[in-house]
Amino acid sequence: MKVYYYFDWFNEEISKEIARALCGDVVDRKSIVFIGAEPKEAAFNDEQSKIAKGWLGSIGIGFEEYHLLDYRISKEDGLSLICKASAVFFLGGFAVAQRDFLAEYEIGKAVKESGVNVVMGVSAGAMNMSGKWIRSRFINPHSRRYTAGETQVFAGLGFHGFMLEPHFEAPNDDLVENDLMPLSKEVDVYVACYESAIRVKGDEMTFFGEIYRIVDGKLALIDDAIKG
Repeated sequence: MKVYYYFDWFNEEISKEIARALCGDVVDRKSIVFIGAEPKEAAFNDEQSKIAKGWLGSIGIGFEEYHLLDYRISKEDGLSLICKASAVFFLGGFAVAQRDFLAEYEIGKAVKESGVNVVMGVSAGAMNMSGKWIRSRFINPHSRRYTAGETQVFAGLGFHGFMLEPHFEAPNDDLVENDLMPLSKEVDVYVACYESAIRVKGDEMTFFGEIYRIVDGKLALIDDAIKG
């Protein structure tokens, strides 16, 4: 059974609690495939994969082979790498560009049908792993997910049906009331802050760090999350 990790972002070290869970789950360490979020920007993807590799290496997780999938690799070769991989990591960056790339290369289907044991995603990558995500007019205008027009809702790969809103910095009442509340009537909405993560295995969900969910018409802190 695959294990899924939805990471927000790590400005500091990965917490001991997340590290302990990851080390227990990432047993097969033959190869990992990083999925770029700027498929046309090789240098950007190289940097993001270096960051992700550093996070994993800092907690003692290393692989025999590392691969990075973007437009430098053909669809056929990329899917072959995923088929043989021990783990897949969806990198951060521009969520819309990554979404289009995932659809073009049929990566979601490949991951679901593969023997991959652990699927990870950070920021844009975690958003695209989820059921839905938004490009909002109520977030930092310097964000890659800001839009000067109306908020846009996108479908993710749907590994799980919930919606993920990353990089949350309270208070942001406009975002919550205008974007997240209406969507919470359609899907479960989880709101993640920096240094947090969601682990999903089967029907079991584990929360690490500061994560909120929308319940009873308000943003509520998940009080049983494991703190770092």
